[in-house]
Amino acid sequence: MSEGNKGILYVAIGERMRQPLVRSIESVRKHLDLPITLVTDLADVPDVDQVVVVEWPGQPGYAVKPAFIPRLPYARTLYLDTDTVILHSDAAKPLDLLTDRYGYHAAAIHGLSRRIHKVAPDLMCVPSFNSGVLFLRRSPIIRRAMSRWRKLYRGGEDEVALTKALLETRAPTYCLPCEWNYRGFGLNHWQAIRIVHHQSFHEPIDNWFEGLRGK
Repeated sequence: MSEGNKGILYVAIGERMRQPLVRSIESVRKHLDLPITLVTDLADVPDVDQVVVVEWPGQPGYAVKPAFIPRLPYARTLYLDTDTVILHSDAAKPLDLLTDRYGYHAAAIHGLSRRIHKVAPDLMCVPSFNSGVLFLRRSPIIRRAMSRWRKLYRGGEDEVALTKALLETRAPTYCLPCEWNYRGFGLNHWQAIRIVHHQSFHEPIDNWFEGLRGK
């Protein structure tokens, strides 16, 4: 299987996504040398390589993820929520797990709530993956998983449906440490954090470093 190209995907529906999106893109350009594809209904978003214009009926929400993330514009795609900030030049290194050398087709970080009682109640040991930072290989098994995600999602917690889809399709999935999806607590060393995932849209990127130094 060809590993092909790699890049970053954003999905931004609704004007309120603009400010955090611009901040996140700025952080990517500061630290990573990867192309960016944006799926959006916004106009004039700067510094992206490809824009896919879509229409979304009704209010935006979690439903846009299973609707648009499965498009996977690259052979190896890093999907980022708009409220993420890249803090290190090796933040995209987990894409190298999605190769024949290691054999994984997805990599993700478990959500803060874990929701072990919802993903697989008969097992009670499967935490839900957070859908805000996803590494996905464009392969037949991931296409099946993404199709299953769309079918399973009926509103509410999109990450429960995502995890069920990966589990049910037996997609080889690597569980990353929280340094790749830092939500504001649980780490003692700020230097280890690669990706921040937080809703403080007003914070400039460099302020993250100052704030994290105190943790």
